[in-house]
Amino acid sequence: MKKIAIGCGIFLVLVIGTVTLLFYIITRPKYRDVSTEQPFSDILSQQLTTKRPTLILNDDLPRYEDYNYHLEDGSSFGMNSSLEVIAEIHTGTEIHIDKIEIHTNRVSGTSSAYIFGTVYSKEKQESYAFQYTWGDYHLLYEDKPYWTFDLAFWQDEPLTEKYFIDLP
Repeated sequence: MKKIAIGCGIFLVLVIGTVTLLFYIITRPKYRDVSTEQPFSDILSQQLTTKRPTLILNDDLPRYEDYNYHLEDGSSFGMNSSLEVIAEIHTGTEIHIDKIEIHTNRVSGTSSAYIFGTVYSKEKQESYAFQYTWGDYHLLYEDKPYWTFDLAFWQDEPLTEKYFIDLP
């Protein structure tokens, strides 16, 4: 009887461990580097400068530890958000893009394109590693889902094309 109880206990632990591992694998976020795909490859190969004032915000919950700050141009949290403003980036400031990734959250299924880069504030004499979200993924009621890209801080006008970029 004791051997049956021990066997059942081991079996129960293995089942719970397997279910937990499967749940983790299914629900973890996925990402893919899209730096070589259009329209992202265009911004990696050129020098970008801000076309309008932007802010470096301290997002209390940084998603990526190497890029602690959020660059805001009015398209995300808003220029008057309650987040702490670390630095004001003036028009004409040079921006360096390091990489671009598409992230898909497995729980909600939402996808976002993240631009990771650095900007140097002459005022504060400091460089800031930032993340910036750009683009909208159109999935609902679409036979072939696509991306569109609104006006970003380095553009004079938004992109008008539809981009078919695979998700991770």
